[in-house]
Amino acid sequence: MFRVLQTRSLACKQLPHIFRSLTSLNSLHLAYSTRAMPPPQWNNEAVYWPKDGVENLEGYSTGGYHPTYINDEFSNGRYRVVHKLGYGSYSTVWLAHDRKESRYVALKIVTADVSERSVESKILQHLQRGGDPNHPGRKYISSLLDQFSFKGPNGHHMCLVSEVAGCSVAESKENSPRFMFSLDIARAIAAQVTMGLAYMHSLGVPITRIDKAPIQSCAPAHAIIPMNLIIVPSDQVVNCRVKITDFGSSFFFGKEPLELHTPTALLPPEAFFQDPITPAADIWTLGCTLYDILGERPLFETWADDPDDVIGEMVSTLENGSWNPNSNRIQTPEFRPLDQRLWQMGRGETPQICELQEMEMASFKRLLEGMLAYELLERVSAREAMEADFMLNWARPALLRLGG
Repeated sequence: MFRVLQTRSLACKQLPHIFRSLTSLNSLHLAYSTRAMPPPQWNNEAVYWPKDGVENLEGYSTGGYHPTYINDEFSNGRYRVVHKLGYGSYSTVWLAHDRKESRYVALKIVTADVSERSVESKILQHLQRGGDPNHPGRKYISSLLDQFSFKGPNGHHMCLVSEVAGCSVAESKENSPRFMFSLDIARAIAAQVTMGLAYMHSLGVPITRIDKAPIQSCAPAHAIIPMNLIIVPSDQVVNCRVKITDFGSSFFFGKEPLELHTPTALLPPEAFFQDPITPAADIWTLGCTLYDILGERPLFETWADDPDDVIGEMVSTLENGSWNPNSNRIQTPEFRPLDQRLWQMGRGETPQICELQEMEMASFKRLLEGMLAYELLERVSAREAMEADFMLNWARPALLRLGG
């Protein structure tokens, strides 16, 4: 799973937990596709009382998470844990102080079972060492600063050290006025994720036991909730620079059978019908993401991640017809073609009041049409998207105006 994170904080009412997954903007599988890793096989029976805002505590068992505390030290004392940044199904992420370089870093401690087969560090190294050093999208990929492994009570763990980012793009959007970015901010973010994709494609690539028994050494004595930063209230974005990060469930394209591990609403049509997955799938997902970045709501909406809903939304948006699924539905999707959805993004529903001028709206529509083509060979490439009229005349100039 890839995440798009802002490199610095938002000056908003409250900065959400750092390093959390994006909701609808997190599925850029990009140069490397993602496979659906099997769900973690933790304890069959519940051992610990569940806690909100922390990882699945049953994961503190053989092959699972490493029990980590504030002030723990790693790599011969080089890194001291300061606080928790976040967690996922296969890792916990910690803010740490690097005593050697006198800086703060993010430590991603991968579960023991995944550490054995993870290629995340190889992917990050490939992204850093390969490719054109002058490519405009290179700087939007997260950097691997260091890596090491260690043995804990639950097995051997891989630890990846990276720069500390801010909150996710999705969380930033949720904390923006009207749940939308200002137009220039949206343009700038769209430019960065598109250039980042183009670069990647250029490489082809307190815990309480239920039974009251003593806490075992494989689990920490208390669970740590990720830090929540409170900053000066403001409705303005201080810094809109983003990074594409978290390649934990990724692999090099073509190395293994591919199954996408992407939110249902962002899956390309071929993923629903077991057709071969190619880099063109990234283009479809990026197109949906760009609409979400510029607008108020997702392009395709679904109830409870129902694939039938999403396919119906696709037909409604991109075809002049109706969707007649072979199932009993409470309601059929409303027929709203792409033109209508663009005017209903939240920027103004008529040319007279829309924030996007007519030429920009037409240019954005052409880009989306190229990215959301049903036929794989008809979709634009990542480089073509980066060099599209909308990017050259509106998105990238906005990024330059904002110091990107």
